[in-house]
Amino acid sequence: MSLVDGPQQPRCVQWLTEHRTTPTTWGASPRVNWYDAYLSTYAAALALHHAGQHSLAEPALSALATLVPPDPTGVLETLTFGALVDALDRFCAHRGWPVPPHPGPVRTVIDRERLKWRRMRAWDHFLDPSRSIAGYCAERVYGDEDIDAGAFLEAFQAPNGSVSNAPGASALFFLEAQRRGKTVAPERIDRLRHYLHTSPVPVGYLDRVPHFTTAWTLMFEHAPEAAPGSDPAALDMLCQDLGHPSGLLCPVGTLGVGLTIPGDADSTACAMLAARTMGRQVPDSTGLDVLYAPSQGCYRTFLFEHDASISTNIHVAAVLALDGRYDRLTQVLRWLTHAVTEGRTLCKWHLSPTYAHGELARITAGIGHPLAAPLCTQAAKSLLATQNPDGGWGLHGSTTEETGYAVHGLAAAARSHGHAFAAQAADALGDAHTYLTTYPPQEAALWLGKTLHCLRPLVPVLQRTALALTGQATGEGHRNHDTRGAGHI
Repeated sequence: MSLVDGPQQPRCVQWLTEHRTTPTTWGASPRVNWYDAYLSTYAAALALHHAGQHSLAEPALSALATLVPPDPTGVLETLTFGALVDALDRFCAHRGWPVPPHPGPVRTVIDRERLKWRRMRAWDHFLDPSRSIAGYCAERVYGDEDIDAGAFLEAFQAPNGSVSNAPGASALFFLEAQRRGKTVAPERIDRLRHYLHTSPVPVGYLDRVPHFTTAWTLMFEHAPEAAPGSDPAALDMLCQDLGHPSGLLCPVGTLGVGLTIPGDADSTACAMLAARTMGRQVPDSTGLDVLYAPSQGCYRTFLFEHDASISTNIHVAAVLALDGRYDRLTQVLRWLTHAVTEGRTLCKWHLSPTYAHGELARITAGIGHPLAAPLCTQAAKSLLATQNPDGGWGLHGSTTEETGYAVHGLAAAARSHGHAFAAQAADALGDAHTYLTTYPPQEAALWLGKTLHCLRPLVPVLQRTALALTGQATGEGHRNHDTRGAGHI
């Protein structure tokens, strides 16, 4: 947004100068996620260079390579990282600015994303927003002469004027349209310009995700059997959008305002679970099958995805179980078992392993399948082994969100398979209750998109529902201790 001339530019530049992580970096600490630090710093430095603030930009660009660790394995890559770095490189080249020399691990990801983009461009449905995620990746259009910019904008422009409700994609596409000249309909460019000029600062990597909080609120509030706090109108809209002809729910837009990003397997599965929790009639899981990869026995979140997501397959497994699709459920549970056995329990959409372990325990606790119980037990044991001394959970210190996932997972596992670790689970939930009642909720950037971000509406939901669960467990624990004591007297 700072690269686009207009009234929003000074506000964006000021925000960047006021929100440095260190004097030369932006985004997450490299210790937390070097991909986020690298991309955020590169983008911020170019914006400041464009604004003439070279004293801030040049040291940041010079320090980019130092953000990549000596052994960069085992760190989750932010979504489209290589594509975004590549787009910024092309922007530099077209402006006549030096392109930073990227370290080997960065070059590897750039090359992989280039191959993916070429495959997407050759696809017959490249410009079909109900199936193609190209609009969300519109930064890639910058400098790509093989893309018909007019047809691309016609396909992916949202009612608010943006490209797929993605501010960064909108900004670089706009700059590419400017660079090319009169190749895009003026009316569409005017709408895109208005969107960029009037966007609030700071901006997220997506404008809105209307269904995500609704679905997750209902899923988590169902566990403590509390009265759901979701807006009935929001639930109505979620159920309506589950009827999209593609069979998939888009978390970014709605049928009423037009969709310019396709639905995905994870959002759809979670929405199906939430709707069924409330007794709503919604389509069955066969709509998800377009994203099934038979050679691997798992579901992709989006088409052209490099690596399957463990949390997507956890949530899809729950829907398959509800639908009684035993053969397909068996394949997905086998894939999950293989992933857990190999130690691949990080979710590609979330920074913390607690999220994947918590969801694996919570979901498999309710699935009646021989492969589900071992997965649930293993996930619960992992949660018990990673609780922090303060009673919470968190990869880099306890957070409300991570503690909430762990509590939901442990409570569900203890109810279904707790005979092996009932006492440990009760103690852990009691310690978690102490943590949740001692520390105020924190908003940590744990979700992986183009950058790390926090789903703020989800934090109070997790705190409230986790407190309900730990309160129940603590009361039961006290009663159990009292009973055992009376028996010994």
